[in-house]
Amino acid sequence: MRIVFFGSGEFGIPTLDALLAAGHDIPAVVSQPDRPSGRGGKVRPTPLAARAAEHGLAVTTPVKPNTPEFEAELRALEPELAVVVAYGHLIGKPLLAVPRKGFVNLHASLLPAYRGAAPVPWAILSGESVSGASVFRLDEKFDTGGVIDRVELPISDDDTSGSYLEKLAPAGAALMVRAVQAIADDSAVVQVQDDSQASRAPKFTKEDGRIDWSRPFAEIERRVRAFQPWPQAFTVFETNRGPLRVNVGAMVRADGSAATVAPGGIVQADAKAGLVVMTRDGPARLAVVQPEGKKRMADTDFLRGTTIKGMSKNT
Repeated sequence: MRIVFFGSGEFGIPTLDALLAAGHDIPAVVSQPDRPSGRGGKVRPTPLAARAAEHGLAVTTPVKPNTPEFEAELRALEPELAVVVAYGHLIGKPLLAVPRKGFVNLHASLLPAYRGAAPVPWAILSGESVSGASVFRLDEKFDTGGVIDRVELPISDDDTSGSYLEKLAPAGAALMVRAVQAIADDSAVVQVQDDSQASRAPKFTKEDGRIDWSRPFAEIERRVRAFQPWPQAFTVFETNRGPLRVNVGAMVRADGSAATVAPGGIVQADAKAGLVVMTRDGPARLAVVQPEGKKRMADTDFLRGTTIKGMSKNT
């Protein structure tokens, strides 16, 4: 089948690879424009665009895809189907009408659950033990189209959003290959989503990562995992060098109740024993941390060069 692929993030790479391996003709990949990334701010293509280039595929990067100019470009490619995986733009009605067999999207949730830009972080935040991926037909609304197929995948107790997406991506790729074959054979069965069962998964901001130590340990620990690799759960300590923002990479329950310490209080900050902060229902050791501008490290390594005086009043 002749397919135009829309994608930007790493999550879509296995799907692109799988569709090519299945023998589908992909005349072009549509991705977001190159942008500065990394510490050096070097302008780079999106991960999906870079992968497409490795395959020798044509890549187009419209700043705004919903324009008459891009519609004409897409129409000239004569696609039978368009596949969307983590592209980052809504597709408007004029574009939806271009491929003869429409648009299909791979979404990282079991729709109608977690419609939106951040389904995996929201699933982890909510304490789900199972999520998965869905292939659905795009319409003019956001993640509301009929579902063609789903795959379930357990969420482990130690999964971050990043690790879960790494496991889900190949399963989603296989799901998309099956769905595309069903569309090609005109055997796809589309299930209308039950809007009454829908939940939202809007995108986050960096400030959403700020830890509220008055919350229970389990809730904070899920936030730490859900916000990796972005936006990162963080707190701000007062140190011997002034206020310091510290991302929390992993936390575990610490021994003892420390009943006299209020939530957000420093229970322990020792280069040998580690860094422990009080939550609503008990102490938590911040086993892995990343001070602003530094690499991830063990809490004991962090404390060898830093003296914690307390929690910042802005936390």
